[in-house]
Amino acid sequence: MHKYPTNQERTAEYLKKFDRQRTLMLLIDNPAPVIYDIGANSGSSLDEFMSWWPRADVHCFEPQAECWGELEARAGRHDRVFLNRCAAGAEPSGAATFYTHDIGTGQAGFHRVNFASRDSIALRQALDSGRTKNVDEYKSSMNHERQVAVVRLDDYMARHRTGRVNLLKIDTQGFEPEVLEGCGSRLSDVDVVLTELMFYDYYERRLSFSDIERFLHPAGLHLYDISHISKNPMNGRTDWVDVIYVNDRKGERKTPC
Repeated sequence: MHKYPTNQERTAEYLKKFDRQRTLMLLIDNPAPVIYDIGANSGSSLDEFMSWWPRADVHCFEPQAECWGELEARAGRHDRVFLNRCAAGAEPSGAATFYTHDIGTGQAGFHRVNFASRDSIALRQALDSGRTKNVDEYKSSMNHERQVAVVRLDDYMARHRTGRVNLLKIDTQGFEPEVLEGCGSRLSDVDVVLTELMFYDYYERRLSFSDIERFLHPAGLHLYDISHISKNPMNGRTDWVDVIYVNDRKGERKTPC
């Protein structure tokens, strides 16, 4: 009788073959893919994509002016990078309210930091100090308002005559449903979606799988992999995950060596 491996053995075998890069390169067999990088920040994901697919066309979307210098410098190393100094969403706007925080550009987004959070380690540390000054300093370092431009991706795809998007990467601090909604019917023209999904209450909005799958499933995109899990060392919960969805249209895929 065949002996099936244990879960631990299966996972060990998986880790010998796969990481995020190898999974995405297995799913995207186009040597010159079209990539939409939503929430490009300072360009670390751009560098990754161009190292994996040097002939890729990458369309970067980033509304934070603090990121543009480094992002532009990284884009300048490649021929086929298109920079968009705006956000992607469901409602086009020239002045949508966006929140930045002193902690860094990676936490900025369209949702305010939650000052009643039970999952924020930094807030808990400030509260546990027993000093009102620490709490006040924490709060004053967050939720700075500014106005940014927003475009719909289906409009952008039409203007740029994009046929298929081989990879849609989204990292927008809880704004992922709006980005997907802004794809409209063109979401079915996306082969692979790599997106962050936040479960914790660090922001005033938290998400669940249903918040994104109500857009993904009708477009033929279904969960393929949870490529990263971020755990909270303070209370043991899962704060966020990175997930990969694949269009059913792609059918059977090759197996890596």
